[in-house]
Amino acid sequence: MSTSVPDGAGPAGAGLERFVRGTLGCTCPDAVFERIEVREGPSLPAGGRARRITIGGRLLIYLVEGVSVEHVNRDIQAWTLSGRIDRDGANMNRFRLVIGLDGLSTTDAGEIERAFAAASDEGDDRMHLHVVESDSIRALHL
Repeated sequence: MSTSVPDGAGPAGAGLERFVRGTLGCTCPDAVFERIEVREGPSLPAGGRARRITIGGRLLIYLVEGVSVEHVNRDIQAWTLSGRIDRDGANMNRFRLVIGLDGLSTTDAGEIERAFAAASDEGDDRMHLHVVESDSIRALHL
């Protein structure tokens, strides 16, 4: 399923822009948000949900929610590798893997960060991991 949000001023586009700028800390120029595309990803074995979001042909976001920490630790390497290949193949500037989890412990967060770092190419500063509360993703209504 693919949903385009061509006008960043629409409800979905505006909420996504606030999320990307506020929660993820992106400093993309305003013009980038004029073209947003959201696609459902494949069903996750753990029952979660994944979406592929492109913003302005420059920023690639994989948004994952509804999975456990165990599933994140198991699958983060595949998501990271896939995101890097996707980013490079589409000539985008950045890839952000966003994982929505609730009640994350410091130990779990550290394990997820280490797994992401191990799956990333050393020195690739165009890949970023964001672990956020699930509510912030659900609020997007994508």
